[in-house]
Amino acid sequence: MDLDDIDDNIERTIKGTVQKRNAAPLPSPEEARKIAIHHATLLQHRKDLEARILDSIIELSEYPRDRSPQYSAASPAPADAEAYKQQVRLFQPSDHKDLVEERNVNGLCGYTLCPKPHRDTGPGGKWTIRGGAILERKNIEMWCSEQCTKRAMYVQVQLSETAAWERVGNEKIRIDLLDEPKSSGGSQDAETQETPAPRSRDPVNTVREATALALERGEKMPVPGSDRVKVDIQERETKPPRDTAIQGDKNSHLSVEGYVSRLPFRPKPQS
Repeated sequence: MDLDDIDDNIERTIKGTVQKRNAAPLPSPEEARKIAIHHATLLQHRKDLEARILDSIIELSEYPRDRSPQYSAASPAPADAEAYKQQVRLFQPSDHKDLVEERNVNGLCGYTLCPKPHRDTGPGGKWTIRGGAILERKNIEMWCSEQCTKRAMYVQVQLSETAAWERVGNEKIRIDLLDEPKSSGGSQDAETQETPAPRSRDPVNTVREATALALERGEKMPVPGSDRVKVDIQERETKPPRDTAIQGDKNSHLSVEGYVSRLPFRPKPQS
């Protein structure tokens, strides 16, 4: 490539860059103002949703509102259960964890619809033994019972990690409770599950059909036994170990960097 070609390439590159810059002109002041207002509206919408979630956490930290004897965590008041499901729809798992901590601060069980206080295992270290397992003490003291732990986790696993402002307009989001009666569709699902699965086909016929299809495609079927590796196993002769004679000077262990120390001769005293 000569200098003329290099100059042409540089000129084309410069022209392409200028054209790209000219293809997107700067918006007018009125358009820039509309864009700024649009982004500011989105940011304000996000802040409003975050404030709404914080208000819901504060409100749900004192639930249930109706603590009559006929209601419990397994069978809460319908109004409390419906309000709880509606407010927790836009929660993320981290928001639900914050709700559990707020309820524990208020002395209540971590499950929102449970009116009982959370467990207190008494003084001790960070870990405790429960049911033969070593568990973290704070995870036990969050709830009043194992059943309430399951109820709260059943709700938390239904929450999405997606930001609330991306889900606020989705009316299909629904939160179910563990002790909630299932819909009529659940019986149909149960019947479907109870229906035995069809028996699997004969493996021999499956192999035959696969072979026939391979031949139709023009594939060459391997000759039986051609894919085997020939192995010749021979017994190895065992040889006895040989006596290794000590080679070299017997005083070599006394050598230190080439110098052999010699002890002076000391005659034995005569008795």
